[in-house]
Amino acid sequence: MKFNKWSLFFTTIVAGAFMFSSCEMDKTAIMEDDLIFAEEDALSEVVFDDAMESVDDAVILTEGQFTGGLKSMPQMADCREITVDKPDSARWPKEITIDWGEEGCTGPNGQTRSGKIKITIDGWMFVPGSSRSVEFIDYYINDIKVEGTRTTTNEGRNDDGNLVFRSELENGKLIIPRIDSSSTNSAVNYIEISKEFTRFREWVEGELTRNPWDNVFYITGHAEGTNFRQEAYTRTITYRLEKNMSCRFIVSGTVEISVEERPVITLDYGNGECDNKATVTIDGETKEILLRHWHRFQFKNRP
Repeated sequence: MKFNKWSLFFTTIVAGAFMFSSCEMDKTAIMEDDLIFAEEDALSEVVFDDAMESVDDAVILTEGQFTGGLKSMPQMADCREITVDKPDSARWPKEITIDWGEEGCTGPNGQTRSGKIKITIDGWMFVPGSSRSVEFIDYYINDIKVEGTRTTTNEGRNDDGNLVFRSELENGKLIIPRIDSSSTNSAVNYIEISKEFTRFREWVEGELTRNPWDNVFYITGHAEGTNFRQEAYTRTITYRLEKNMSCRFIVSGTVEISVEERPVITLDYGNGECDNKATVTIDGETKEILLRHWHRFQFKNRP
């Protein structure tokens, strides 16, 4: 297992990572543990989503710039290398590998990555029935090891004429450095969170343009796994989430998070405005919270 100075702080609790906007936490049904569980869920979401952004970027680059016999292209801006391997002269299937190296490197967005992501594609993703599989090979982001296989399939068009993509994550796991601040040696052990999900992403705006910033998606689905305390949880999107690529945050929709016998946490992202506000409701009590796009968080002194 790797460890370096980045383990002191690791990033990326994003949309869904919570900070109270006001008030003390006593005299409320919303307890600190509830926020911890929500933060854990947000951490897993952003790490897997970050990986998928790298995948999407690599696929776009290879489809737009790889021609003829060209097999690889170093991305000097963020120190990764993208390699394309095709078993024969046909365009499909193909394998795309993103390699950040064993020692890792820091990209323009400040995230440090190492290892590889391998993408296997059997057709252009705009074609119904085409799919791609993403495998993590000794892959880390900010010392968080990511495991699992994610498969995405074009399900064709729904009754509204919109493309729908089905994604399934199998054997998903995050292995996270944990700092024991009570130790003068900053002793480190590791915490694991597991996750599997089935998710549908409906492309509702922007398909006919070349501008990725006008894309809008509706997201539905269900997830389950275990949290850092090895407690079983489920995560259900109860009203479709709206992701507008021009906004850093989910702009509307609701999610319910259940952790074993604890009260259900309901997260409401609002009415469609691009802001960092949402509400959490537990046992009939509601708090406004602030969503953080990038937030450094240190795991220490947790049971």
